[in-house]
This record gives sequence, C-alpha cells and structure tokens, in this order.
Amino acid sequence: MSQSSELFRYAATGFSMKEDSFEAGHDAATEAVRRLGRKPHVLLVFSAMRYEHRSLLKGIAAVAPATPLVGGTTAGEISMEGATTQSVVVMALASDRFRFYTGVGRALSRNERQSVGEMLDQMFSGDPPADAQTLLVFPDGMGGDGLRLMDGLHERLGGKFEIVGGYPGDDERFKQTYQYHDGQVYQDAIAGLLICHDEGFSTGIGVRSGFESIGNSFVCTSAEGNVVREFDHVRSLDLYREFLGEERSARLPGAFMEYPFGLIDEGVSSGKATHFQLRCGVRANEEDGSIFLAASIPEGSEVTLTTGSRGDVIRGAHEAAQQALKSLGGGKPEAIIMFSCVGRKMVLGRRVQEEVDAVRECIGRDVPIVGFYTYGEIGPIDKTDSGLSAAKFHNETVVLWVLGAMPE
Repeated sequence: MSQSSELFRYAATGFSMKEDSFEAGHDAATEAVRRLGRKPHVLLVFSAMRYEHRSLLKGIAAVAPATPLVGGTTAGEISMEGATTQSVVVMALASDRFRFYTGVGRALSRNERQSVGEMLDQMFSGDPPADAQTLLVFPDGMGGDGLRLMDGLHERLGGKFEIVGGYPGDDERFKQTYQYHDGQVYQDAIAGLLICHDEGFSTGIGVRSGFESIGNSFVCTSAEGNVVREFDHVRSLDLYREFLGEERSARLPGAFMEYPFGLIDEGVSSGKATHFQLRCGVRANEEDGSIFLAASIPEGSEVTLTTGSRGDVIRGAHEAAQQALKSLGGGKPEAIIMFSCVGRKMVLGRRVQEEVDAVRECIGRDVPIVGFYTYGEIGPIDKTDSGLSAAKFHNETVVLWVLGAMPE
C-alpha cells in the first residue's frame, strides 16, 4: 500500500524480507525515506532475530547516515504490510517542529534505576526539556524487573509523564533479545527516544487486553524479585500446572503467554471496573518449582489466572484504537506505533492479521503504522483519567501510541 507524503507529512514506513541483512536494512530504510520525501530526523527499527544485526543497521545507516535510531528485535513485526515475521520494519519521522533525543542504558538486569538514569542522562541533564511530551522505551525482554524499571522512570520524570513502549523479543525463543541505539546493538539494555514538540500536535494512547479472569484467585505467599516461589503456600509452578491441566502444561513456557496471571491491584481500579495488571511467566524452574516473570508480583498480592479467546483479543485491539482516538483530542492521526504482546499472537494464531486490521480500520488504513510483538508493554491505563494516567508495565496487552496534528 502506498503512502502519500502530502497526506502524512511527518512519518513514513518501510519493510523488507530480504535474506541478506545489509540489503534488508537498506531496502526498508530506502522505502521509508522515499515515502517520507525528506531527510529523516529519527528512525524506529524493529526486526526479526534471524538477521545479523550489526550488518542490518549498517544497511540502514547507508541510506540515512548519522540519523538517530532506536528499536530492537521482535517476536513478530507490524507495518503497513500488517503482521509479519522474519522481516524488518522501519519508521522514519521528521518535522522542524519536533526535537528527538535518544539514549541507551546498559546492565538493566543488574540495576534498573541506574540503567534508566544512564539512558536519560544521555538525553538531557536535570529536568526534562519543557516541551518534552513522550518517552518511547525498548527494554531488554529477558532481563530486569518491569516494576523496578517503572519506578526508576517515574522517579526521574514524575508519575504523570507520558511513557509508552515495548520489550523486544526473540521470535519466541525466550533466551535473549537485542536493543538498537544509533547504529549499535546491545543486550541487557534499555533504549529510548524522547519526543519534544509544540502545541500544534497531540498524542493519543490506547491500552487494552481483552483478557478476563478464569474465576479462581489465590495469594502470592513467597516471592523474591521477579521470582514467584509460592501461591497459597504451594510451589507456584505446581499450582499453575494444576490449573492448566496436563495437556496445556506440556506447552510451557509458551503457555505462560496464553494464560497470564492477573494482579488484582485496587490502586489501579476506577469506580466499579477492576483493571488487572497482567503478568506473564518467562521461565519455569523445574528444580525448585518457581516461576520467573517479566515483572514481579509482590508477596501478599491477590492474583487470578486469566485467558482470552481470539475474539476477545481482537475486540481488545479495537477498544484500544477507540481509546487512542478519543484521547487524541481532535488531532488528525499522522502515525501509529503499536506494541502487542507475543501471547496475543499465540492466542490469535492464523487470525493474527485481524488484530492489526482492527486498529487500522478504526484509526485509518492509510495512516503510517509500525510496531512489533513484544515480551512486555508499557503505557497508562487511561491517559485522560488522572487516577489512571501513570504508565504501567503490562503483559498480554496492546498499547497504541498515535501522533496527531491539531487543526490549523
């Protein structure tokens, strides 16, 4: 599908499935820059694990030399082509009314706050710029505690600052992921992009899952960091297997993504609605029966097991798109960045395209879109509600960030 730079003045996307890594990066970047019609000010890059990543980024740099770049590896890519695998997607952004700052923080699993600080220090000193609007982040999908990472971001930026992002993946291998920053490839890191703009632009955010509680609830009785050892004084892995049954348990660790835990947190409930903070297991420790999660579940927390049908997942994507449009405040959509959990992709199976289609049909099929299937998502439950506007760590959720241009 073609994009018109007259209709969409600030963003354009490119896509490639070339076998050669350099050529794939070169082709995707060439397409994005050609559609943009000008030199990009920043690039977002999301790619499959199969590539030689340094060569891929060199191919992109050959098209857009010295252009700031952030991104990482995926568990599936999202672009104007829909949902794909074994590909690389690029979004080029440019406007004289924007300023972009990139940064990277290393050793994320060792100290989340220190890693966040290193990334932000590369973007600015002291307080963030007055016109800073959004921080996009791409933390390592296999290291660090999502809750401690969010604490570090909120300590530096404040609880109400707009933060969205996705955890890079590794094509459902669940072993290691890579983060991209300015032509370099990192592991155990967080890459970020700070977006500053004037009042002529707005942003919309949609965050929904479609997952529902199966009905049972239990209490986390022993946990240490990301590791949950016991639920209701029973080894966590044993209890989880008991709920799933033998057949579904045989699909671990993939089954963790299909049947996540729902952390029942009254602090993020609004009125009569209860918003689960979904948590996916990442690894099962057969020796001691514990479960390593993408983000911690504190001891004493009430937890439920959740699931979602294919229809539920697609409905959640449509609701997220509606929420994003509503929070855009009348702005004309100019770009969509989509983060969707790999667990949703597993549930959808052959219907995975329908999730992306649901978003594009709602926001606009011609609006440039880029994103990926993640190992965790970041965004506020509802940016228009002061009680729900702080960014949270999610699993099994779709997070949409939409850039809008206000009427002149």
